[in-house]
Amino acid sequence: MNISPCNSALVAGVTQPTSCAHVPGELIQSKLASPLIWLYARLRGTGASLCRRLVCRVLASLEGGQMRSAGLRRIMAEVHGVEVGAHSYGCFDPVRFLPGTRIGRYVSVGPGVAVFRRNHPVDRLSLHPYFYRPELGAETDSDVETFALEIDAGSWLGANALILPGCRRIGRGAIIAAGAVLTRDVPDYAIVGGNPATLIRYRFEAHGMTAADSTGWWQMPPEVVSQSHDMTDPWDDAKQEKSTGQSEAPIAAGKLRRDVVADLSMLSLRVPPLREYLE
Repeated sequence: MNISPCNSALVAGVTQPTSCAHVPGELIQSKLASPLIWLYARLRGTGASLCRRLVCRVLASLEGGQMRSAGLRRIMAEVHGVEVGAHSYGCFDPVRFLPGTRIGRYVSVGPGVAVFRRNHPVDRLSLHPYFYRPELGAETDSDVETFALEIDAGSWLGANALILPGCRRIGRGAIIAAGAVLTRDVPDYAIVGGNPATLIRYRFEAHGMTAADSTGWWQMPPEVVSQSHDMTDPWDDAKQEKSTGQSEAPIAAGKLRRDVVADLSMLSLRVPPLREYLE
């Protein structure tokens, strides 16, 4: 992708989407981003939702798509209170992802994923939101708790997965099967599916998970990861053990040893029982 320096800037946007630090290979920020975000924040009334979606499409087009757009991350953070890490996609919807949600880097969100952050009060005379949502006019206070959600780096949410309030964290590198109904937290590197979702297996053995964590690959731009790893190979036992044995050695900033291999997409596609159920 060729980005003209007079039209766009490369910015870092991992934990602070408004950062302007230049990091080659991270997020792209168009010079039109600020006025478009200003317009987005002030759209109200009839037709506002449609106009906001149009603004988001324009921003995504100017800034290389959802994975690279700094402007979309600024909208989610500044207007909706949702943090989205670099290179994540499918999650730029403030209706599904409510304030307080944190989405890590390299997260893949399939179509139709639905997120609910609070339940109806089942122990009361009425379940209706008139009686716990002040904006509807019948009550002055809201006493039904809304739970935050954290989706950690490198996870994959399959199409039409349903995340209920009982699930407050989806672990790093986890896979959620399409149509799964999450009622509790998902551990790191777990593959879950079903209704309610249950553990199918872990992607790696315990030492493999430790070795994968030690690489910290998700903290770097994709170009750096690709230069430091062969991302087309599976995370096999030999490379896990070799990586674990070298984990105490210093690692230069922005670089990892070439023999540390972590593949997030090819491995999951090689799980035959899940292939037809995952997006």
